[in-house]
Amino acid sequence: MDTKVEESVLPVTTSAANIPSTDPDDNGEEIINWQVEATAIINDVKTHVAEIEIAKLPSNESHIYMNIRTFEGATYCIHVSSMGFRVVSEIYNTIDEDKAEVNEDEVYETPYALLDKISPRYVESFGNQLCKQLLQLQQMRTEFKEEDEEGLEEEEDEEDD
Repeated sequence: MDTKVEESVLPVTTSAANIPSTDPDDNGEEIINWQVEATAIINDVKTHVAEIEIAKLPSNESHIYMNIRTFEGATYCIHVSSMGFRVVSEIYNTIDEDKAEVNEDEVYETPYALLDKISPRYVESFGNQLCKQLLQLQQMRTEFKEEDEEGLEEEEDEEDD
């Protein structure tokens, strides 16, 4: 199944730097600090890609560009806006002429959906991280249960005395 929009775990606008605008001409939309937003995205996915950085292309209040190199070695320049994430080039700091216009079929709602499409090893890395976290949770629950059982045994011993 080739879907480009998935249930969002992390919305496109995640940071506290998103503030409602008081400009009457902007229809009440939020103004997004894209530098802060890009930094949050980088911190969220950096362990699942070989490299991710803010591109050297100009950004403004409506968008920012990011460079990503996947574990497979593929490079991409990504346009990030309130619409979502889209590949604009396979060369860092570049916008391909044929990608300048937005094709809604090529816009992904989250960085995860985009990475899922362009990097099979992202999926593997993300899955491995989830497995580790689940194992840690299971271990914590087991330790907690053992502590509870020890506490019950101590209570029973005290009652027997």
